[in-house]
Amino acid sequence: MALLLPFAGKRPSIAPDAFLAPDAVIVGDVTIGPKASVWFGAVLRGDDPEHGIVVGEGTSVQDNCVIHVGNWGPTIIGAHVTVGHGAKFESCSIGDRTVIGMNAVILQGARVGAECVVAANAVVLENADIPDRSVVAGVPGRVKKTLEGSAAEWIRRGGRHYVSLSRAYLAEGVGRAGEEAHLCERCGAIMYERHCKIACRNCGYIRDCSDP
Repeated sequence: MALLLPFAGKRPSIAPDAFLAPDAVIVGDVTIGPKASVWFGAVLRGDDPEHGIVVGEGTSVQDNCVIHVGNWGPTIIGAHVTVGHGAKFESCSIGDRTVIGMNAVILQGARVGAECVVAANAVVLENADIPDRSVVAGVPGRVKKTLEGSAAEWIRRGGRHYVSLSRAYLAEGVGRAGEEAHLCERCGAIMYERHCKIACRNCGYIRDCSDP
């Protein structure tokens, strides 16, 4: 099961129809929207005391991504964004329907507009402002051209694939949907059902599923 942990009095808020891979890790002030998906090995760590992480509707955070937040500001990912395998960023904003390529890095204070493509291995520098429909590549990342025509339409459709794929995984019994979790009455952490028991990974408290 995905590991969901409270931190500093805040706990993840997961939409009921979001998909969480079995080894995803989600900590603290993280909000995950409807039909979003968090894939194998991804870590979303919302442990800043003032700012959180928001993942929009239908967005996919793919395998081994690391999404953090710091005192520079919140980390905001729009709707139907594709965050490619191994991408890393914190305290930045990403517009709707943008594609973040594999192993791309987006640094603090950067703003990436809607319907952009950030190429694999690109590094978007601190406080960069990337206009809508831009293609960004290189180290440091620079705008190479503006998306238009069929390429722009492909970007708009791109997020649908991972919404469908996440439903297929749930149908196979892999991962979990983000249904409202049981909370530990001792420490407030999220509890998990196992073999007619509900167990807290944080403090170890266990009770029967039938207990009120």
